[in-house]
Amino acid sequence: LRTRLVPIQSITARMERTVRETCRRTDKQASISITGQNLQIDTDILQGLTAPLLHMLRNAVDHGIESPTTREAAGKPSEGKISLHFEQKVNQIHLTLHDDGQGLDVERIRARAVERGLLKPDATLSEEDTFRLILQPGFTTRDQVSDISGRGVGMDVVQTAVENLQGLLRITSQPGQGTSLHIQVPLTLIATN
Repeated sequence: LRTRLVPIQSITARMERTVRETCRRTDKQASISITGQNLQIDTDILQGLTAPLLHMLRNAVDHGIESPTTREAAGKPSEGKISLHFEQKVNQIHLTLHDDGQGLDVERIRARAVERGLLKPDATLSEEDTFRLILQPGFTTRDQVSDISGRGVGMDVVQTAVENLQGLLRITSQPGQGTSLHIQVPLTLIATN
């Protein structure tokens, strides 16, 4: 089993580059801090998590972090903060990605879900269930397609990848405070008896 383990920091440079590149393409400013990157994780799990993680980081910048002027007007520093925390609890890896951006727009998500026929206009959903609507295939709150967002290739890809790794995904968000994505996956996919 030990020979299958690799440190998370083997993908750190790619994650940092993704944040820098997305900032450059969106005219935003954000820094990323990563904790727990010395954690050893199964190669297959890390490979399965890499693409979803990069997608989540692009989303954090593009959808979460506001423009420097918007942030300053809201009394925030012009540079957004993204934190990525890895932790091992027993035989599970817990990953939390948090941005200090605008948070998820519950009303916009609901309106788009009603528009797409995913939700009846009079349906009542908990906040958590409303957030989970963004995991639907083809779901986007963007009106314009860019090379980063709005194509409808979105969080459903992340959800599918996490499910393929026998993991769980939870979303929490506070208006004006940011969004957190919590992923829990097994340390390894190999059954040990």
